[in-house]
Amino acid sequence: MRITMDRCTGLRACNLQLSTLLLLALLFVAPSLSIASSLSLDEQRELYQEAKTALSKGDQSKYKSILSRIGDYPLRPFLEYTELSKRLSRLPKRDVQNFLSKHDGTPIASRLRYQWLETLRSKDHWQDYLRDYQSNKATTAQQCYYHLARIRHGDKSDAILEGVKLWSVGKSQPKGCDKLFGWLIKNNQITESIAWQRYTSSVLNHKYKLARYLKRFFTSTRYQELAEEFYSVDRNHRLVGDYTFFNKYTLKNNNQEVYEVITHGLRHLARVDATTALKHWSRYQQIHEFTPTQKNQIITALVKGLYAQEHVTSADSYLTDNLEYVDVALLEWRTREAMREAHWHDVLQWIDRMPNELQQDNRWRYWKTRALQLNSTTADKQPSPKDDTYEQLSITRSFYGFLSSEWLGYDYSMAHRKTSASSEQIAQLEQLLGFIRTRELIYHEEYYFARREWRYTTRNFSEAEWITAAHLARQWQWHNGVITSMISASYWDDVDLRFPMAFKESFQRHASQTGVPIHLLYAVARQESALAHDVTSPAGAKGLMQLMPATAKETARKNNVRYRGDYELYEPEMNITLGSRYYSQMLKRFDNNRILATAAYNAGPHRVDSWTKKTESKLPFDAWIETIPFRETRNYVQNVLAFSMIYAHHLDNNERILSEKEKNQLL
Repeated sequence: MRITMDRCTGLRACNLQLSTLLLLALLFVAPSLSIASSLSLDEQRELYQEAKTALSKGDQSKYKSILSRIGDYPLRPFLEYTELSKRLSRLPKRDVQNFLSKHDGTPIASRLRYQWLETLRSKDHWQDYLRDYQSNKATTAQQCYYHLARIRHGDKSDAILEGVKLWSVGKSQPKGCDKLFGWLIKNNQITESIAWQRYTSSVLNHKYKLARYLKRFFTSTRYQELAEEFYSVDRNHRLVGDYTFFNKYTLKNNNQEVYEVITHGLRHLARVDATTALKHWSRYQQIHEFTPTQKNQIITALVKGLYAQEHVTSADSYLTDNLEYVDVALLEWRTREAMREAHWHDVLQWIDRMPNELQQDNRWRYWKTRALQLNSTTADKQPSPKDDTYEQLSITRSFYGFLSSEWLGYDYSMAHRKTSASSEQIAQLEQLLGFIRTRELIYHEEYYFARREWRYTTRNFSEAEWITAAHLARQWQWHNGVITSMISASYWDDVDLRFPMAFKESFQRHASQTGVPIHLLYAVARQESALAHDVTSPAGAKGLMQLMPATAKETARKNNVRYRGDYELYEPEMNITLGSRYYSQMLKRFDNNRILATAAYNAGPHRVDSWTKKTESKLPFDAWIETIPFRETRNYVQNVLAFSMIYAHHLDNNERILSEKEKNQLL
């Protein structure tokens, strides 16, 4: 979205103010830049776009002419970076050095430094590489190049140690590390003990190709035997019962690496034969001292294995006897397993076994009260309106708070606490050169660079400064910046700032066309992308409502939407068009049940089909949500439903978190 300047809270109506602030910023924050030119901000912006076009066309003459006229425009360094990056292969050392010195520490300088180091490496200019390298900005490959260059230039001791650290990780490193690693191996810097550390990590991470390669470093009988046994145990977990072999090493030398092998084998064996694993564990722990972490891992695997293999009584007894060795995640898992079976008495028992701090979490406070009522033998299983826990939770703005209000018949509490920032506070931040650049990058729709500038400028902010930054971002209508700033401030109660009404016309239009409530569409977009329309997830989902390209293409086909390619998913209008229709499809597939549709939007409809099949329509809606197998999806559904009520509040809708049909349906 290009920021318009039609509002006083936008940009165009405040040109005079912004130009004044820009001048102040340049005078006090960036004295190295020239005095402000006579051009207006709008004229500088137009010249910036013209210069970018000239650079893209290779028109150096026009670019230089524009650069001489653009004056002190804040994004001038971005033009200089773009031009300089195009001629790095000619090794313009002085120009690069000047740029890096002038803009040291800024994101754009870090970007140029990376490209410059890659160029120097490709041309074997190692003295220059050593001079311009910065460790805190280097990739793994660049670290390897740097330490190899130090070794070749006589700075060996520390470089060798750092090189060994890079070699010792339990995964394959980039090819750029091959020469450094080759030198280390050739010069006998990789000892058997160092190789063993990497070998164990590689096997534990199931990097078998790497593990087989590492065996060549073992020349002693001890390490050769250990390596073979560890590899064998990983592939055949029953071999963990070879007491003679393991005692041979552990009793004599108390080797921790051997305990890792035993731990690894027992955990895997427990998944298929927990009773045998328990027998082995009972013997090993009598004569060996395992670490608390190892004990937790083994006991957790044994309890889950026994439970899955229908030794429920044994699993519960063993867990109860070993509560001091396990973490709270296992107790939460066991409680959800009882909930999945609708064993409400057991749910209560397991909650009671949780540490007091965990019991006081809103989630488990809610479930203790809810399970009490579900466990009731009376005909009336509705929560008592006098229940103190529901009363206390109902004043919170949360999924459990909203559900508590449902049971009590109350309106939802937004627990809103408005923040404020004075015009002076905002103006003070607005003068920072990083914020001036951020504002201009947003104007030019260069959001990736805008986020980098914002993060760099705010890296040492206090809570109060972050909140002021959020107010500034709201003035710019930069919704994602507002949301992420409030997250950084850890301030959760200003719901006006944290849940902005972005792209309202598009959401209204497509809510009307699809029949999906607008507050629900807003909630999905807010959860998916924090209202950043230009982002891509690690899995490849794109835009506001985080659509996978294949899903978008199929949704467009089904709904006769003209869709030209993945790049359109970064356009809010197209993303909302397809996202709303895909969500509508999920609603239709799951009989307008928002719980199932929302879970399907996140995890896929086939998984939801599988989950509902396993629960056999025996769970109340809230128990079904709480026992969703994927933690991400469980939190996703809870957040979307809660967020939908916050947006309903913004829209003055009297919507409820769920319909009576949804609340009464067993899943």
